[in-house]
Amino acid sequence: MTETCYAKGKKVILVTSQIKNGKWLCTFSIPEFSYLDGGLQGQDPSKGHKTEWDARSNAFQRAKLFLDRSQDMTQGHPLEKT
Repeated sequence: MTETCYAKGKKVILVTSQIKNGKWLCTFSIPEFSYLDGGLQGQDPSKGHKTEWDARSNAFQRAKLFLDRSQDMTQGHPLEKT
């Protein structure tokens, strides 16, 4: 299932899928940045989410975190406290 949301004025596309074990995965993309999230890349897919809602919520939170970092970089703020 594909869903379009907005965070910080940017379009976020969520793509949710259910895997064989019944768990849910969700990735996101942000067209303005040509960014495609790897989702659970590098992790065991069995660690997916129990519900579709949980998977989408987690992906949306990752998208907002990406946008926060991008905003910090464009405004010249360091990503780490010194």
